Amino acid sequence: MADTVIETERLVLRRWRDGDVELWLEHLNTPEVKARLGGPQSPEAVAEKFVRMEQAWADDGFAFLAVDRREDGLFLGTAGIGRITNAGAPDALCREVQIGWQLRQDCWRRGYATEAARRVLRWAFEDFRLPVIYAQTSENNPASWRIMEKLAMGRLADLDYDAPDFPPDDNPTKVYGLTRAAWLAGAEATANA
Repeated sequence: MADTVIETERLVLRRWRDGDVELWLEHLNTPEVKARLGGPQSPEAVAEKFVRMEQAWADDGFAFLAVDRREDGLFLGTAGIGRITNAGAPDALCREVQIGWQLRQDCWRRGYATEAARRVLRWAFEDFRLPVIYAQTSENNPASWRIMEKLAMGRLADLDYDAPDFPPDDNPTKVYGLTRAAWLAGAEATANA
């Protein structure tokens, strides 16, 4: 498909298209999915997020993508990279690039997020040659930080910060990072094993 950006064995990561806002609202804007992401947002806030993602494509050539299951086209969620614009983020993080993902609850614990994130890292480091990718989460979101650890991302506790858009039990924001050099070394070690 023309809007496909990345493919994996089980997934298609693609640009957003008409009707995806409704899918996001139905499957990602739920109390369960948004429990550690500031809670569900208004439809207007979600629509604005889509505008920002389109602008990111124009500005950077990358953004967060829709994730569909390859076998049946089922919308699973989102994964991708984007600029860090969080209120409260330290200067060292502002406008740097982060990786992220969100999947619908009925598709958790199947390895889809890790599969998508691994391929997104490859996209970021090979296609855009980004020097470092960051990731952010809450201590109370172990599913997320465990994926960051599976991706060989290291903790950068000196960059942790309090995000005013998140409740106190989701602060401080935990920061992870992975350099392109470390990713390349890991890819080379895997290839030679």
